[in-house]
Amino acid sequence: MLVQRRSRRRAAALRNRRAAPACPHYPGCFGCNFIDLPYPEQLAAKHRRVSEALAAYPAIAGLKLPPVVPSPRRLRYRARVKLVVRQAGKTVLAGLYVPESHRVFDISSCPVHPEAVNRVVSYLKKKLPALGVSPYDPVTDRGQLRYLDFIYSFWRREILLTLVTRQRSFAEGRTLARLLMKRFPFIAGVLQNTNEEAGNVIWGKDFCVLAGRDSIMERIGFLKLKYPAGTFAQVNPAVAAKIYAAISELARLEKRETVLDLYCGVGPIALHLARGAALVWGVDESSLAIAAAKQNARLNGIGNCRFFADDARAKLSEAALALPAIDLVIVNPPRKGLRADIIAPLVALKAPRLIYVSCNPQTLARDLNRLSEHGYGVRFIQPFDMFPQTPEVENVALLSKAPARG
Repeated sequence: MLVQRRSRRRAAALRNRRAAPACPHYPGCFGCNFIDLPYPEQLAAKHRRVSEALAAYPAIAGLKLPPVVPSPRRLRYRARVKLVVRQAGKTVLAGLYVPESHRVFDISSCPVHPEAVNRVVSYLKKKLPALGVSPYDPVTDRGQLRYLDFIYSFWRREILLTLVTRQRSFAEGRTLARLLMKRFPFIAGVLQNTNEEAGNVIWGKDFCVLAGRDSIMERIGFLKLKYPAGTFAQVNPAVAAKIYAAISELARLEKRETVLDLYCGVGPIALHLARGAALVWGVDESSLAIAAAKQNARLNGIGNCRFFADDARAKLSEAALALPAIDLVIVNPPRKGLRADIIAPLVALKAPRLIYVSCNPQTLARDLNRLSEHGYGVRFIQPFDMFPQTPEVENVALLSKAPARG
C-alpha cells in the first residue's frame, strides 16, 4: 500500500508540472507521452523506469544507475519516421495507429520530425488525391498506399522516401516520385516497397527505385554510414554517436582482441570498435543490412571486419569453432530482447566481457538476470535519452566474468 501511495503522489506531482507544449496534435496524440513534461522531469522519469525494471531481479537490483545522458536535440530529432496512410472521408491521414485498433491518428505536423519531413508529408496529403493514388483500407482490402518511410540525414540534410504499396503495379509511382524530387531538391531518392500481405507488418520483400538513389548517407562519430531503404537506422543519430563512443570506452580494446557483434545492422558498432580490435565479426539476419555493412567498411577504409548474414544462434556456434578466442561480445537485439535459445551458446563462448545495448528496460533486466545466473556480473549500466518526449530509454550495460578493469 505504501508503494501504491508513493506512486500516486509521484503521478500527481508530475501532472502538476505539465504544461501545454508547442504541438498542434496535443493532447490527442499518444506518440509523445512526455511532451508536456519539462525536460529534466522526462529524464528523471526515464531513470525511474530503468531502476524499477532492474529492481524486479534481486541479482541486479542493487546496481547504481547514473543519470540519463540527455539528447542534444529534444525536438526535430527523428531521423527515422514511419507513417501509416489512411483515408478519412476526403482527407488523407498520415500518422500512427491508435493503440489496440486499426484507426489512424494524423501527425503530419509532428514537432519531433525534421521540418523537411513534415513539408513532404503535407505535400503528399494534397497530391495523392490529385494523382489518383488511394490510401490502402485493410477492412475492404482496397487502395494502394500503405505506409510512408523516411530516413533523414542530418549530415547531408537529405531524405530517402519509401512508398509501401499493396500491389506491385503502381502506375502513378514514377510520376509522383518525379514531382517530389522536383518540388523538394533535398529528396535524394524515392522507392517503392511492395507488401502484398495482410496485417500491420510494414515491409514486403521487393524494393524498386522510382527516382534518384536507393540509399542515404549519415555521419555518426567519425564514420560515414550508408543506409539503404529497408534497413534499421537509428532514430536519433546525435545520441547514437554518444552511445557508440561509450561502447568504445567500455570496451577498452588494445588492438589484439577479437570482437563478436550480434544484431550488427549496417555495422556502426562493429566499425567503431574495429580501430581498437584485431578482428571484428558482425552478424545480422538481414542480408540487405550486411551488404550495406560491407560497403560501409570499404567506405571508411576498415579492413579487419567480417560481416555475415545469418541467424545469431547459428553464428554463435560457428564462431565458437572458427575463432580461437572471443574477448568481447556485443549484443544489440530488438525490443523483445535475446531469444531464450541464444543464452546457452552465448555463454558457451566464454567471452570475458559482454556489452548489451537495449531499447527496452524490461527485457534488458530479464536478460541481465539470465546472464548473471551464468556468472556474468553487471558492472555498469548507462541510460541514454534516444527518444525525447517519450517514456522510451536506451541503455548500455557492461558485464564481465571478472572484476572490471580500472
